Amino acid sequence: MKKLQSLIFCAALLGARSAIAASTPAEVRLRSSGAGQFLTDTRGMTLYTYAADGEPGKSACIAECAKNWPPLRAPANAVAAGEWTLIPRDDGAPQWAWRGQPLYAYARDSYAGSRLGDGVGNVWRVALEKIVTPPGFAIRSTYLGRILTTTRGQTLYWPHDDEPAAAAGATPWRPVYAPWMAQPRGEWTLSERKDGQKQWTFRGHRLFLNAEDLKPGDTAGLAQGKDWEVAVLDVAAPLPAWVTVQASDMGEVFGDSRGHTLYVLVGQLEKIRLLTCDDSCIRRNFQTIAVAADARPTGDWTAIASPLGEAGKVWAYRGNALFTHTRDKVPGAIGGDKWASGGGNGGAGWTPVLRRRDLEE
Repeated sequence: MKKLQSLIFCAALLGARSAIAASTPAEVRLRSSGAGQFLTDTRGMTLYTYAADGEPGKSACIAECAKNWPPLRAPANAVAAGEWTLIPRDDGAPQWAWRGQPLYAYARDSYAGSRLGDGVGNVWRVALEKIVTPPGFAIRSTYLGRILTTTRGQTLYWPHDDEPAAAAGATPWRPVYAPWMAQPRGEWTLSERKDGQKQWTFRGHRLFLNAEDLKPGDTAGLAQGKDWEVAVLDVAAPLPAWVTVQASDMGEVFGDSRGHTLYVLVGQLEKIRLLTCDDSCIRRNFQTIAVAADARPTGDWTAIASPLGEAGKVWAYRGNALFTHTRDKVPGAIGGDKWASGGGNGGAGWTPVLRRRDLEE
């Protein structure tokens, strides 16, 4: 059964790949995943779209914006085809656009497959040819990866076994019923339950909701036995070995191996140095996290040059240097929250790194 499901899944991916690849320019590559196909450049660097690009045939990302988000350039002799079009940059050179959306890389992506730009400012999104979902379903990005949800953001689950005992009787598990007129489509099929109702099935897995998930992003079902798992399509990269997850007054935050909360700086360091706290003051209160020589980037976690001028690389989250606060003495303490945000900094300061819960695609 699992082998058949795998063959069906592969066939569907190949079919989708051939459809989009038919007119794909030489400057673009396709990176397949369970959630769909990501667009990259020839180096494997992720491509993005910009929500502010609303005027047809024009890019809103110019000047300083284009330094952080380099446009995907096209050769002078490039020809538009299918869903791929060309728009002129200010210098007259063409830029590739996909489905009317100009494409960009992100300067902080430091390795092939990195997606640090996804969700930046709530206006940048990875360029993704998502799998087709029936009405009522969506794909969302969470700390687990890209998962199947309802359009209301409720997490979907599937059982490890075809007929889990926990699916019957007075349990929190609720089958995802299909409308009576629903029809199978691609990887989405219908299975008949004992009561005669139809249930949605995806890639051979029957789909369920958990009644204890009260808001979008909740995953209470993960604590209710090993027979169930979230319907993850594209697994998130693992955390570095030294990173922990801690409960705090702000919710779940990332911590170091001691459980001490991790912070990033919001705003300009130079302004803080000038108005609030000089370098010696910063070093008394915050410490960067050195990167070991054998460490490798993973997901949102990368190595960058220290903003404090220290030798060697330091750890960063989504391109921003990480710090611990010297006054945090117990796991989950957040004494550094909004620290140094006064002095006319417009809210700039250090803020804890919250575990990413839910980001609608």
